[in-house]
Amino acid sequence: MAFNFSEETGLFEPIFLVTPVFTLCTGPAFYLFVKHLVYADARWQRPNLLHFISALLALPFTNFTQSVVSVGSLSLLTYGVISYRLLGKYLKASKQMSSVALDMQLNWLRIIMWFFAALGLIDTIRLNLQTELDYEILNTWYLAHQFSMLSLYALLIGLALRQPLLFDGLASFDDLDLNQKEHELSIILFQQIDQKLLDADFFKQPRLSLSDVASHLNIGIKDVSNAVNVGSGLNFCEYINGLRVAEVKRKIDQDIDDMLTLLEIGFESGFNAKSSFNTSFKNATRLTPSQYQRQKRQRLK
Repeated sequence: MAFNFSEETGLFEPIFLVTPVFTLCTGPAFYLFVKHLVYADARWQRPNLLHFISALLALPFTNFTQSVVSVGSLSLLTYGVISYRLLGKYLKASKQMSSVALDMQLNWLRIIMWFFAALGLIDTIRLNLQTELDYEILNTWYLAHQFSMLSLYALLIGLALRQPLLFDGLASFDDLDLNQKEHELSIILFQQIDQKLLDADFFKQPRLSLSDVASHLNIGIKDVSNAVNVGSGLNFCEYINGLRVAEVKRKIDQDIDDMLTLLEIGFESGFNAKSSFNTSFKNATRLTPSQYQRQKRQRLK
C-alpha cells in the first residue's frame, strides 16, 4: 500500500513499477501463513524465499502490468487451492488423532479463504474493465478492494492469535493402506483397545490424544490409529467422543449424579468444552443432552 501510494502520487520515481509484483507475493505469503498455523513444528527457513522468486523475476516486466497481474491471479489461485487442501488435511488428521478435534477446527480460516477467493474474482473483473469504466469509479473500486483485503488480513491475524487450541500432530499423520491380513489384525487389536479404555475409564481423560492412548497401552501410534479406524469405522475423535456420549447417556438413564448439571456430567465424562459436548451428543443421538434427559424423564412418568 505504501508503494501504491508513492506511485500514484509521484512521491518518488522508482526504477521499476513495484506494485504489480505484490500480486505474485500474496499467494505464497498466505500459503506460508496457513502452513505455519497447521504445522506445530514449522519454522521460517531460507528455502521459503523460493516461493517469492517469481515476484523478483517479474520486477523488470512490470510495465506490462496486465500480464503480471494475470500471472499473479493465477499464482493466487494455485496457492489458494494448495492452502485449502492443506487445511483439509489438518482437519482430517486432527479427527484421526485427537479426541478434541472439534475444539481445534479452523472453520474461520476456511470461511476467510472463500472471502479471499471472492475478492480475487471481483478484482479480476475490475482489472478487465479498466478500459471501459471511468477513472474515478475504478479508483473507488480499487480503494474498496484494498480496504477489504487489509480488513481480512487483520481479521486473519486476530483470529489466529485467539485460536484457543491447535492440533500439533500433522507432521506425523499418514494415511494407511491396509491389506486384508492387517485388516483382521486391526479388528482384533481394536477389541482389546476398546476393552482396556472402558475398563480403566481412560477415555474420560480431557484432551485425550492418539499418542496418549498408544503410550498408555504401549502400542504404536499407527497401530492404534489403524485399529480404531478399521474396528470402529470411525476416526479417533468420533470414537472417543462416542464412548463419552455413551457414558453420559448411562448416567442420565440410571439417574447417576442427579445432583450434577448436564454440562458437569459431560465434563466428568471427558468432554473439554460445552460446544463439543453438545455437538457430539447430537451427532450420536439426534438430540441435545437436555432433550434426551427430558424424553427419558417423560418415559419414566
